[in-house]
Amino acid sequence: MKAMKNVSFKLDGVGKWKISVPPSVYPPREDSYLLCKTIAEFKSHGGNALEIGCGSGIVSIVLSSLGWDVTCCDINPVAVDATRKNLERNNLADRVQVIESSTEGEISIPEETDLIVWNIPYLEPDGRSESGIDSMENAATIDIYPDGWGSKLLQFLSENNNLIPSNILVILVLKTDPEGPSKISDWSEKGWSHRSLNYQRFVDEKIEVIGFWKTGSGIEPVWLETCSSTMDEAKKIVGKGWHRVGSEKQTDGRGRRGSKWESVPGSLFATWKIDGSILDELPPGIVQTSIGAAISRMLGSSMKWPNDIMSKDWKKIGGVLLESEDMGDLHAGVGLNRHKFVKGRVEGEGWNEELGNIGGREVFGMIDAEISSIFENVGMLNFPSKERLISLSWEALSGLLSCGIRVKIMEEELRVVGLNGKGEIEALGIDGIEIISDLDSIEWIILSDA
Repeated sequence: MKAMKNVSFKLDGVGKWKISVPPSVYPPREDSYLLCKTIAEFKSHGGNALEIGCGSGIVSIVLSSLGWDVTCCDINPVAVDATRKNLERNNLADRVQVIESSTEGEISIPEETDLIVWNIPYLEPDGRSESGIDSMENAATIDIYPDGWGSKLLQFLSENNNLIPSNILVILVLKTDPEGPSKISDWSEKGWSHRSLNYQRFVDEKIEVIGFWKTGSGIEPVWLETCSSTMDEAKKIVGKGWHRVGSEKQTDGRGRRGSKWESVPGSLFATWKIDGSILDELPPGIVQTSIGAAISRMLGSSMKWPNDIMSKDWKKIGGVLLESEDMGDLHAGVGLNRHKFVKGRVEGEGWNEELGNIGGREVFGMIDAEISSIFENVGMLNFPSKERLISLSWEALSGLLSCGIRVKIMEEELRVVGLNGKGEIEALGIDGIEIISDLDSIEWIILSDA
């Protein structure tokens, strides 16, 4: 017979706790520590939190110690009992309500819940049918197939949308490499933004802590049938929050350095208002390339530095324009073609070639979630690091560069080899590395064997 485990769990800067873990209860492991560490690094704490699958209770103990009022649940009655005893042992019983869930795994979310936390099981089933306490023990380690526990939670939130706070934050631990049945894409398809908060590799698996929230956190986008310029319309909006304006027709749009944006009817024009405080952490160049990279990734296309969305055959699909205003906010304008076209000397590609025949409003929603995932100011969450955004931008840029694209300055051809912390490109020439900050100073060259 397996014996009760006594475990000491320490989180620097937060506390140290001693807990007891029965044999049939999931003990604190590396994924538990990863989740607790991530939560401790939130910018702020306090509110009502729900932990699903509390196991030994360690995550609820950490949440409570950080100032949250916690409700937690588990389908395993032994886990429920263990959590209660561990809370009492650490003098936290009055801060946490512990509930035994139904064996069908039905989810119940208390009113005014601000935060949902779930270390979703990620092991694959072995095909054996078990019942009783062994089955409940397996529920702590094995995800359900084919759709995953994450999809079950998402379905519940969607069906009870009117009962869920618009700014609720969901923190899940997911297996992302190889991808498990609980997928990030399930949430994206339902209009949720997401941000990777932390990760750890275990030999051949990658486990990530992902934060999900409703794009805009309750603020609906402004959609116009037609307008002069979405950039100008967005600048009329006052107040904090994730504000954005979209339209399929724009009569007086502008491109880089005041040039006129050439397009055809049925295209997409949109502008996002981004909290200017992001410039305390990121230079404008990285903000611009990150937006372009996010859209390129969504379209399955590439990016030409610093702001063009390109097809794989070097035709322009769209572009990104970044402007700032006196109040400190940034406005990111995006224009995308729906169809390929030739207009005078201008030849463009469209998103139909990559995404199929879908409308501008649907594409707008997809882009909205992508940009929100990077730049929406979500209360307690930190923004992605500069290093992460440089990596994202470089990945989008290198798609075309790997096909033999080079730059030409004066009469010298240089090979682009990197992107620096200001969003400038680094190019290797005869005299070494040159930093390029001005698009007008270079010419793009497609090598004959590309």
